[in-house]
Amino acid sequence: MNILKDKIKLIIFDISGTLIDHGSLATVYTFQKVFKNHNLKIHPELIIKDMGINKDKHIKKILSHPYISKQLKNNINNKKEIYNNLKKKFNKILKDEVENKFDYISGFNNLIKYIRDRNILIGITTGYPRSILDYILIRFKEDKNFKPDFAVSASDVKRGRPYNDMVIKILRKLKIKKFNTIKIDDSISGILEGKNSGVKTIGLTLSGIHYLKTSNLRKKISKRIQDKNHFIIKKKFKKVKTDFIVRDIGEIKNLLIKNFNC
Repeated sequence: MNILKDKIKLIIFDISGTLIDHGSLATVYTFQKVFKNHNLKIHPELIIKDMGINKDKHIKKILSHPYISKQLKNNINNKKEIYNNLKKKFNKILKDEVENKFDYISGFNNLIKYIRDRNILIGITTGYPRSILDYILIRFKEDKNFKPDFAVSASDVKRGRPYNDMVIKILRKLKIKKFNTIKIDDSISGILEGKNSGVKTIGLTLSGIHYLKTSNLRKKISKRIQDKNHFIIKKKFKKVKTDFIVRDIGEIKNLLIKNFNC
């Protein structure tokens, strides 16, 4: 048994693909819809690349990609106008998609209870804008009687992921040291957010953006194929030196017991 010496006092979660929205599909569908409104085709791989960062910056990055620039052709001089239109429509469509795909990822109830029973604080960071974060927090309270100790949106800080501004804001607010903290996320930018904060990190392979499957669809896939996909995605997390890698939050409790004596 490899129990680490630092007592865990705070666990910081991402939202989409981690706690709700299996496959993190709300954001993917939103990007596809808003770009389609401008007759621009966008592949999921292009969205995944910078998933988890501030949504306005995410739009700008995708818009500047050569694949998109090539599609713009004669509209290249109107890129600023297109960006403003995309940004304007994005949050409205995103809100609709978040509402439509508001499913709790399996293991949510048991994990939150387990953490609370051990007096561990819970924080949240998200690339969602504050308005959508507030909506989600209301749903958490109404559906699960769950309220995190502190939640931060990328729009609340100067720099979103992969920078550490959101995590540092939580650490200061809750007065917890970085070595007593874990960050859990399904995106590489979210893990880098944790690494840049000096906290321990747990990456999720099969519930989030790198697998792009709803819970029902994932259940139809054989264990052999899921294991294979887990192994492939695990390599991506290892490249950024993620401390621990599991399939989804359903495996977190055992990880905490085994490695942190929680």
